[in-house]
Amino acid sequence: MIRRANDLIALPAADVARARDFYRDILGFPVLYEEEGFVIFDTGRTQLGIHGRSAPMPEPDPEGVWLWLEVADLDRAREALAGRGVQLVGEKRFLGVGWDQAFLDSEGNVLRLYQPLEEVRREVVIEAAPERVFAALTDARAIEEWFAAIDDVVLEPRVGGRVSFVDPLYGRVEGEVVELVPAARLVFSFTRNWPARLEFRLTAVENGTRLEVHQTGFEQIRDRDYNIALLVENLEAALRGLAEHARRVAHRG
Repeated sequence: MIRRANDLIALPAADVARARDFYRDILGFPVLYEEEGFVIFDTGRTQLGIHGRSAPMPEPDPEGVWLWLEVADLDRAREALAGRGVQLVGEKRFLGVGWDQAFLDSEGNVLRLYQPLEEVRREVVIEAAPERVFAALTDARAIEEWFAAIDDVVLEPRVGGRVSFVDPLYGRVEGEVVELVPAARLVFSFTRNWPARLEFRLTAVENGTRLEVHQTGFEQIRDRDYNIALLVENLEAALRGLAEHARRVAHRG
């Protein structure tokens, strides 16, 4: 049966020369190969082709085939395309693993700009002193309680100390503590199977502790980005669990 899918994706065009100019001059894809009625472009990751269509082109269908073109800054890319007369379809939207924006090529094919998720920032106020919250962040048994999605936690609470756990989405995660300021700041660096950096900043406030969380380095798991939305959901659930855990400990005395 089928061994694998080919790396070339070809889209139809009523006017192949017009489509070639659009993909080459507006989207910036070099032409790799061209013959009558068929053009192949180099997109940097795979190959994209245009083939002539004898029948009339169908109406654009935003819910049809989805083909994403990755960009570093979606807003700037949207403005650049609109400035060259390209028709955007709908508004940009968040997909859980990044943002996308549909637009039409010269032939009415629906394409999508895509900006992958690069960072997650969250903030929560916890009804417990910074010392209590920090203790929950640096104790392996406590982490297994409030971060219910992970298991088999190992944490040496010192700079250079080992961090390890099993994530249900990505497997065994390994890293180290790179910054540790008691009751104020904690930073982990991960070398595999997780975003590369996770930072916690603690600030005393009237009601307890403001905890700021910053997660970056998602390129480390980009090959499995279909799990990133669940990863973020698990982190959000863990912060709720942390707040509840710290409140319980504080109320016990």
